[in-house]
This record gives sequence, C-alpha cells and structure tokens, in this order.
Amino acid sequence: MVIARADETDLLLPLHEGVHEARPWTTFLTRLRQRVRADEAGLIISAGLEERETHLLVPATATIPDDRSWRRALRPGRAYAIEEREGFGRVVRVDEPGGATAWLAMRRKERDFTAADAALLARLAPHLAIALRTRRAVDQGRAALELSEEALARAGIAWVGFDGDGRILSMSKGAVAVLGARWAGSGVGSVAASLKDDAPQVVQVRDEASPWILLIPYREPLEASWPRLSTIGLVATPRMGDEQARAAVLATLFGLPPSEAKLAAAIAGGASLSEAADQLGLTIETARNYSKRLFAKTRTRGQLDLVRLIGSSVARLV
Repeated sequence: MVIARADETDLLLPLHEGVHEARPWTTFLTRLRQRVRADEAGLIISAGLEERETHLLVPATATIPDDRSWRRALRPGRAYAIEEREGFGRVVRVDEPGGATAWLAMRRKERDFTAADAALLARLAPHLAIALRTRRAVDQGRAALELSEEALARAGIAWVGFDGDGRILSMSKGAVAVLGARWAGSGVGSVAASLKDDAPQVVQVRDEASPWILLIPYREPLEASWPRLSTIGLVATPRMGDEQARAAVLATLFGLPPSEAKLAAAIAGGASLSEAADQLGLTIETARNYSKRLFAKTRTRGQLDLVRLIGSSVARLV
C-alpha cells in the first residue's frame, strides 16, 4: 500500500525537513499525532546498542514506554502493538545504515489503533531511515566544523570562501568576528579584482584599520563543489593560546624543567628576555641563566632561533 498524496504533504515533507529543525522532527510528530488521532507520538533514537537514547516526544509530557530490551528485539520495518497495562500503542523500529536505530511510536489512552494506522507506520519506516541518515550526516558535518573552528582559533586563523566572482560563500566564526558580519557587501569588490591573478596575494578589505586577507586559489577536487569554491581567504585573528599549556608542551618536547619551559613559552609569545623575567617574577640574571640552559637543551643559538624552533613545533598550536 502506497502513502496517499495528502500524507506526502502532511507527513513526508515535514519528515525530511525535520532534519533541519532545532528540535528535530517536532512538526512531523505533531502532524502524525493529528493524522492518526493519537494522544502522544514519539521518536526514540539511539546511535548504537549501548548508546544513550534521545527521546523526541509530542507533547513534551508524553510517556512512551521505555523498555529498551523489548524495543531492541523488534524486527525493523514492522509495526508492533506496544504492550502496556493502560491504553493502546503502536511502534515501528527503523535501522539507519550508519548504525543508528530509531523507534517511531504513537499512543492512545482509550481506543486501539486500526490496521490502517499500523500500516501507515510501516510505510513511513523507509522514509524515516533516509531522514535519520541525513540528520546523522548533518550532525557529523556540524561537529567537524566546530572542531575545525576551535583548532583554527587556537592557531589564530579564520577563513572566508569565495566563488570565481568574489562573492562570499561562507565565513568562519573567527572571520565574522574580525571582519564583521556586514563586511560581505562592502569588501567583495576589492577581493573580486584580486582574483584575476592565479597566485596567492593579499588584499585589505576596507581601510587602513581593516585586516588583510591572504587569498589562496582553491585547487578544485575531482568532484566539483556546489556552489563552486574558487578562492580561500585566510585572516589572522587573536590567538586563543594558553601560556601555561604551551609551557607544559615545551617541557614535554624538549625535556625542560618548569622554570625553563615557562621562560621559553614567554619568549615564544613575543616577550623580550627582560619582559619575560618581569612576567615570571625573575631577576634578569636568573632569566639569563635559564636562557643559557634553555638554548643548550634545545640546541638553539639565541632567542630568534628559539622562536623559530618553537614556531615550527606543535607548541605553536597551544
């Protein structure tokens, strides 16, 4: 039995659009509840056998039975009666190819569901599997983006993606913070003019107080992106560095005691020897003694050489 045309509009569209809702599938569950005249509708999602489950319920006070062992024994794609003392219910299990499992359920307090209601649940199951897979991909993409943003922020880098005409396709949070959310309308012209040369270059976006953007041509992969990314713009941002953490990393990398590692971290942060001594509460003589031992252990010839060494190590990312 196929899904009726009315159900395509009332149920399938909200089901597939629901992956983008802040609370996923709330509209779909609301429509399903209305469609079968249920008192409650719910979607229970688990990323794996032992993973914590997410319960999406309409209304929020709904009480879909939480018998995990019983639910996991169900065969996917088939609607089952929910076994409970009061009321009536139906549930269908859906297995997503990536490993997630979901159960779509509905309940009434006073009268049982019809065979047509149960059949509707079973027909919705393949569509729910597709929606789950899409939501999983969206969540994974968001997680990867958040991790990338955090890593680049620690390194003091923000990015802007441009198409071939210099229009902005996307900006990182760091770029929005530095350039301003309204920069797109005022800065595109200068970028577009600089895209004629197929080589890295820099452009200043508004005035003398504005940041410079390093424009790097994007080497397109075999599968073209859409919209087509032409150029990556890199912007220097204030680093989120932690000097204490950097000192701990330097101590591990070069076998330094805490005092020398803290001095190395201060110098790597741009401080002169006297400024580092003041920051650490050292006399200039003590700082000089530490620095001599520091140069010997790192096999560097002075502060400039030390900064170069640290700048080429993973310590610069902290």
